[in-house]
Amino acid sequence: MFNLKYKDDLYKIILSVFVLSVISVFLIAVTVILFYSYPAIIRYGFPFLWVKEWNPPKEVFGALTFLAGTFMVTFLALLFAIPFSFGIGIFLQEYCPLFLRGIFTVIIEMLAGIPSVVFGVWGVLTIVPWLRESVEPFFDRHFSSIPFLKVEENIGYGILAASIVVAFMILPIISSITKDSLASVPKIAKDGALAMGATKLDVIKDVSLPYALNGIYGGIILGFGRAVGETIAVVLLIGNQAIVPKSLFSVGYTISAVLANTFTFAVISPIYASAEVELALILLAVSLIINIVGRNILNKVIGGRFNRSQFGGG
Repeated sequence: MFNLKYKDDLYKIILSVFVLSVISVFLIAVTVILFYSYPAIIRYGFPFLWVKEWNPPKEVFGALTFLAGTFMVTFLALLFAIPFSFGIGIFLQEYCPLFLRGIFTVIIEMLAGIPSVVFGVWGVLTIVPWLRESVEPFFDRHFSSIPFLKVEENIGYGILAASIVVAFMILPIISSITKDSLASVPKIAKDGALAMGATKLDVIKDVSLPYALNGIYGGIILGFGRAVGETIAVVLLIGNQAIVPKSLFSVGYTISAVLANTFTFAVISPIYASAEVELALILLAVSLIINIVGRNILNKVIGGRFNRSQFGGG
């Protein structure tokens, strides 16, 4: 008995060390980022967030340019991905034949495992020429009077190209969580609606979607968290110019892209390096907040609400 208990305690200690090691590495990383960004935080303060000039020779740094590019790419990617993700999730759960559901689900989820640089190269070879040769000339002819749709340079690279590719990258996350959220709807609720004369579409619209809505929101937030930190594909497609984008077709820069492109040069100047580390700190804070909110929503709808309904809870 003593020997078995000793082995059990040892196993518990080993597993605890694994968990604590990962948490410790994360805390150390956060501490290091805070330490190296501290000089820039003290020197530039809160105005760092809304100053748009980024001029290393003059040691003038502001994050607005990169925040604007980051959030434009992220929100446009969500705008493109959400309708397709909803459609895919609803089809897989409600309409797809059972013998095809597993195959289609695996294919969709495989997209999440493709390296981002592959998406970036695909975007350069297909999306950029398509935008340059077809989309941008069309918008330039018909919508040039609308500032947000004005084509400044017909080069294909820019906010729109990056957004389209990032949309494909977050599509598997949102569609998978949409499908799983719809799968958590109690069968008795759907059968009851059908027994009362509702059509399949009525059941999806009035029973399944309202029940799964919180989980779907959580999936969107997690997709946002993935999009906001995307790097390599964005570096290849966004144009990499430190200007605030004025239209869909403008070039720009995101926080992750500027860090990937310039951090090795920034280390030659302590305040320049500190300013870039502060950008990393901002990106880390945004990603953590988004992921925490998204996971809390998912835990609530799938872990709590579904279990209570199964066992007669309120």
